[in-house]
Amino acid sequence: MSWDGVRKIIWAKNFDEMEIIGTLHFSVAVPIDADPEFKAMVLAAGVAHSGGNSAIDYTYRRYREEFLDRFDPTKTCPPGCIKELLLKVRDRAVGIAKSLSELSIPEGAPFGVLSGANALIRLQATFHAAIQLSLNGLGIEAEAVIRQGLEQLAWCLRVLEIDDPDESQSIAPNSCISHLKKTFPGAGFVYGALSDAAHLAPRTHGRFLTFEGDEVAISIRNPNDSASSALFLVLLLDGYSYASCKVAGTVMVKEEKAPEVGSELIELYQGVLPVYAKDWFTKWRANGT
Repeated sequence: MSWDGVRKIIWAKNFDEMEIIGTLHFSVAVPIDADPEFKAMVLAAGVAHSGGNSAIDYTYRRYREEFLDRFDPTKTCPPGCIKELLLKVRDRAVGIAKSLSELSIPEGAPFGVLSGANALIRLQATFHAAIQLSLNGLGIEAEAVIRQGLEQLAWCLRVLEIDDPDESQSIAPNSCISHLKKTFPGAGFVYGALSDAAHLAPRTHGRFLTFEGDEVAISIRNPNDSASSALFLVLLLDGYSYASCKVAGTVMVKEEKAPEVGSELIELYQGVLPVYAKDWFTKWRANGT
């Protein structure tokens, strides 16, 4: 099969590992963690080319300091910011998927263990997609993706002990949230909030509507509206960590205790998460609704 552009991009990097730089005349994606000097050179090349110049030397010398300041990581991703949190969630989700992919499922294990583990490995794609949307100011859309991830997580935990392929495959993921509440009592509350975003319920409209006199402004992308989706991603990561340990426990003599990733991240980033973050995490873990 020939390689098209999309396959090349996916093969090279996940989109949430890239950032878009450019001007009104051009845009280009570069790795988020690339050296600022490299980003400055790429930007200078784009500015020069879009201006009809074939050489970048003059543009680079003239704007180098300005461009380097623009890509200063202490400004683009200062410690404790939402972007840093989202990238931490991504890295931890990728690590969990990697550990799952290294498991050896023993012969004779329930069919649900195999299918559940496979789906959990695939769940890292949900994190990539939701984080990409959040980083691009599409928080509401990110929450629709996270809702799908929560359903998949619930399904995986539901089918772990089921050995009949037909039975496990007949279970609809969205029907498993009640089963998830046995482990995370607030799952129903969280799922309801995610459903509001997925269906753009009236209570979400305040996130994208502003009123000035008789005028109504509708924001399509809002970089400042990612705190809510970041909280949901922390909750999903908390469940993902638990589920991976549950799967590992089915193929090991001793089940590992899930690390406290959720509570740790809530504590570290409470200054940029919604004010209700700790309360929601408590509901998720213990008190339910």
